[in-house]
Amino acid sequence: MKISLSPLILVTILIFSGSCVSNVYERKARADAASFLKNVDHPQVLMKHPMVEPEDVPKVFAEQNKLRNLENFKSSIVEICGNSRDFKLVETYRKINDEGKKFLALEYEFCNEITIILGYDLIGDGVILQSIWPMNKADRPKEVFAKEKSW
Repeated sequence: MKISLSPLILVTILIFSGSCVSNVYERKARADAASFLKNVDHPQVLMKHPMVEPEDVPKVFAEQNKLRNLENFKSSIVEICGNSRDFKLVETYRKINDEGKKFLALEYEFCNEITIILGYDLIGDGVILQSIWPMNKADRPKEVFAKEKSW
């Protein structure tokens, strides 16, 4: 009995290449998230961090709103965490949004007190920060961040 290995090799390559693509996005999102979270005490630095910008708001208002939100984020972190800036990745979620587009959500535990979900849109071969969702660990909506992957 002779078995041809070429179809088996082709199928294996296709399976692994699909998982590698999602891993590339996840690696890029984790690197971006680490950069963002390391600069939580510096809203002016975070202002330069690549993020999805609103299209329906004048640029000057969008920048003022972004700075205010980043300063409030910093204040919340300082209030809850004090000087601790320890964070660790808890879970990565691959989801499809309401428009049918793929996105990543990275769940971080920050200073053992806060859950921070960073949402990423996939663009080309990279990712861009789309949302920052800080919450107390007890308030984490389990139904939104179920374990199953959707892509």
